[in-house]
Amino acid sequence: MKELTDSYGDLDDAGVLRDRLAGDGYLFFRGLLPKDVVSDVHGQLARILYDSDWLAPDSEPRDLIASGRAVEEGSAGFFGAYTAIQSTQAFHELAVRPELVSLAGRLLGEEAFAHPAHICRIAPPSPGANPTPIHQDYRFIQGSVDTLTTWLPLSEAPPEIGGLRVFAGSPRLGVLPVRASDGPGMMRAEADENHPEWRTTSYQPGDVLLFGSLTVHGAMPNRTNRLRLSADFRYQALSAPMARDALGTGKPHYHPDVPDFRTLTRGWTSTESIEVPAGVQFVDRWDPRVDDVPTPPSRFAYV
Repeated sequence: MKELTDSYGDLDDAGVLRDRLAGDGYLFFRGLLPKDVVSDVHGQLARILYDSDWLAPDSEPRDLIASGRAVEEGSAGFFGAYTAIQSTQAFHELAVRPELVSLAGRLLGEEAFAHPAHICRIAPPSPGANPTPIHQDYRFIQGSVDTLTTWLPLSEAPPEIGGLRVFAGSPRLGVLPVRASDGPGMMRAEADENHPEWRTTSYQPGDVLLFGSLTVHGAMPNRTNRLRLSADFRYQALSAPMARDALGTGKPHYHPDVPDFRTLTRGWTSTESIEVPAGVQFVDRWDPRVDDVPTPPSRFAYV
């Protein structure tokens, strides 16, 4: 598998970054975020997982050594620990770091904001847990085709722990058909798993992988004895449409299995990280499993 191209050296050249995103469908930035900020979030979430018995007894929580009680995302026993993680203010504030919001705005060419549904991925070792199948975010996010996703490792993520891989150039394939699959999202894109343009790296805390909603990507199996801890944050232009949630707008990830933000944010000093700006245009969702989804025009000229 090929190595991701590091774009950190071109961080101040929005034109170069937009061209690279249009060509490859992704941008990777080694060390974009301060390590101490990511480390603080890692430490808080590791303590939650330890107290929830997801980590081996008497182990150092930061080592994330999985216990037999660590479960696959969405399964029985998942939502207690996940609700505590979704109640952690520092986790949500990571999504609105200026390094991320300003980057999204420069790529989109206008003011951008973060979607409130900030996702934490806790990947137990395989084969007990299925990795996230290869997919395109557009079917799940909907709204604007130019919504951007950032994937952040909150702990070290070499390939053997199931770091993310991306299919370079895949946005040019358009919206792909899908089939049912195990793992988070429960849908797999009909793309070539063995194509030579799959790329990954050995991720470190502070690294940021950014990609568009038509980029095919997925996790690899976790072949270690540790949990892989990462985050997915999504950004869109203020003028672009946002898909309306089935149970209202601006809900937490996995709501209603996870309580609403009114409950999650009790005791917080600020809720700005999970608020949708005024004036955003909302549109209805469509069935993400339908076969024929037209590829909308993109400002990145993917297609």
